[in-house]
Amino acid sequence: MEPGLAQLLLEHSPDPLLLLAPDGSISFLNAAAEGLFGYSRAQLLGADSSLLLAEASREPFHGVLSGLGASTPRSGQPFAGSGRRADGTEVPVEITCSLLPPDAGTGSPARSVALSVRSAGHRPDVPSGSGTAGTSTAASQGGAGAAEDAAAHRRRTLAASAAVPAAFAAHDDQLRAGVLRDPLTSLPNGTLFNERLAAALRRPDPVDVLLLNLDDFKNLNDMLGRSSADELLVEVASRLRNCVRPHDTVARLGGDEFVVLLTECLNADAVAKRISESLYEPVRAGGSLIRPGVSMGLASRTAGTLDGAELLRQADAAMTAAKSGGKNAWLRFRPEMLNTVVSKVDGQAGLRQAVELGQISVHYQPVVNPGLGAVVQFEAFARWERHGRLIPPNQFLPVAEQSGLIREIGDEVMRRACAEIRPWLAGDAAYSVAVNVSGLQFQNRDFATDVLSILASTGVDPRQLMLELTESVFFESDSDVLRQLRQLRAAGVRIAMDDFGTGYAALGRLKELPLDKVKIDRSFVAMIKTGQEHLPFFGTMINAAHDLGLKVTAEGIETPAQARYLMERGCDSLQGYLFARPAPASELAGTMESALTAIDKVDAAR
Repeated sequence: MEPGLAQLLLEHSPDPLLLLAPDGSISFLNAAAEGLFGYSRAQLLGADSSLLLAEASREPFHGVLSGLGASTPRSGQPFAGSGRRADGTEVPVEITCSLLPPDAGTGSPARSVALSVRSAGHRPDVPSGSGTAGTSTAASQGGAGAAEDAAAHRRRTLAASAAVPAAFAAHDDQLRAGVLRDPLTSLPNGTLFNERLAAALRRPDPVDVLLLNLDDFKNLNDMLGRSSADELLVEVASRLRNCVRPHDTVARLGGDEFVVLLTECLNADAVAKRISESLYEPVRAGGSLIRPGVSMGLASRTAGTLDGAELLRQADAAMTAAKSGGKNAWLRFRPEMLNTVVSKVDGQAGLRQAVELGQISVHYQPVVNPGLGAVVQFEAFARWERHGRLIPPNQFLPVAEQSGLIREIGDEVMRRACAEIRPWLAGDAAYSVAVNVSGLQFQNRDFATDVLSILASTGVDPRQLMLELTESVFFESDSDVLRQLRQLRAAGVRIAMDDFGTGYAALGRLKELPLDKVKIDRSFVAMIKTGQEHLPFFGTMINAAHDLGLKVTAEGIETPAQARYLMERGCDSLQGYLFARPAPASELAGTMESALTAIDKVDAAR
C-alpha cells in the first residue's frame, strides 16, 4: 500500500481508529476517534488508553490486550464494553484489537496494538439520514432478512478491521519514509517531535529538552560543499542517537538545528556533557577531518511549565546564551535568560557592545606578604565604565554569565592583565598576577590551551599567573575541569581556591585537588572586630592548609585589628581596602606605596 494512501485511509476512515504503544498509551488516533470520544488529539496523544473506557470495562479490556500474542489470532480479537467520553457519559462500544508486527528496526519484542472502534448499534454502512428507512425495510423482511443484514454487516466490519493492521503498518512505514521524519538523517522531524513532547508533558515524569546547532555551519557548508555538509549532519545525528536511551527522542528541526527530548531522566546535565564530548571528537566529511563547534541549551520541566512551546523557548534562550558566550558550549536555562525587563535587556545589549568595542577595563588590588613587608601579587578585577561611572564586577558579571558573554570577558581580562602587569612582573620571578575564572569558562574544552596561548603571546612566565576559582567549580564540576587545571598546573600556572570555607570544601579533600593556595573568605574576616575574639577555626584552616603545602591569603582586610589577628596565626598574605582599593595599571606605583604604608603601620602597632 502506498504510504500516502495509508495515511488517507487512517485519517479519513469512518471508523474510529487508534494505535496503542506497547505501554498502553495512545500514539495515534484519527478524526473519527476524536468525534466518538469527544477529546481532541492533543489531549489523547500519550494518555493511557484506560481514559477512554468506563471503569467496569478497563480490567476486561486489559485482559484482552494481555491475551494478544502467539497463542491467539494476531488480528480480529473482539471486545465489547462501555466507552467513556470526555463529558463523562458512557457509550456502548465494540473494539477490534489487532497486534501489529514487531518493528524489525529496533529488535524489541514489544508490539503496538491497533484498535478499530464502533459504537454498538451504529451502522457505518448506512448513509446518514437513512437509518430509519433501512431499519424499517429490514424489519419488513422478517427475521431471516435481518439476520442476513446482520451477517453481512459483520463480514464488512471484520473485513475492514482486518485491513487496519496493514494500514497502521503502512502508516509506520510512512513515518520512517519521511512524512514525519527528516529525509536526510531519518530522525523525527519537528512535527513528530512536538507530538512526543506534548505526550511526555501529559505524564508526571521528568522532561528535559536539549536544543543545539552547529556553530558557523554556513561557513562549513560553503567550505565543504553541500554533499560533504550533509555527511556531517548525518554523522551528528548518529552520534546524538548513540548518546541517549532508546526511548528518548532525537529530532532534526531543519538545517543544522537538532533537538533532544529526554523523559524520565535523572541527570540531564550528564547527558548534555556526554553529547558535548561526543560531538567534540573530529568528524570526517568529504575527505576532511573537522571538529565543528556545537552550542546547546538545556531546559527542564518545572511545576510552572505550561507547555512544550515554553520548554523549547527556554532551551532556545539557553542555546543563544551559549552561542553568545563564545560558542562550543552548553548552558542550562535560567529564568534570567528570558527576562524582558527593559533595563535588563539594555544592560545585556550594552555589555555586549562594551565587549565588542574593548571597553572592559582592568583594575588591580595589591596582595601583601606581611613577613616580607612587600607587595607580592596583584589581583585583576574587571571594570565596565558606563554612563560615566565604573560598574563593579559583582553587578555586571552575573549579567555576563546569564547572557553567555563571560568567556569573552574572561579572556579579555586575562589578556589585558598579563600585558599591563608584565613590566612589574619582570622585576621579580616571585611576583604574580591573579585572575578570577568562572566555571562556565571551563565548558570550553580548550580553555587551558587558550590560557597558555595568552601567556605566550604576552611574554608572561606561566609561574607568574594564578587562577582563582570558587569552591563550587572544584566540587560541582566534572572531571574535565580538573583535567584542565592539572594541565595548567603542569605548565607552571598556579591555582587558588577563592572564598574558601563558604560551602563545599572539607580540609581533608584539599589534598586531592590541583591547588597552590586557599583564600579565606571575607565573611570570616568580618567576624574579627577587636582582635580579641576566640575564633579557633582560623588557626585550624591555616595550619591544615600549611600541612598540605598550601599558601593562605585572607581577603577583605579593612582594619589593622583584622590584619594583626591573621598575621599572628600565620596567614601568609593579606588583601583588602586597608592596603589599597583596586586601581588601574597607571596607578600601580601609588597603589604599592599605599599598601606598604599600611603594612608598616600594622607592624608598628604590634
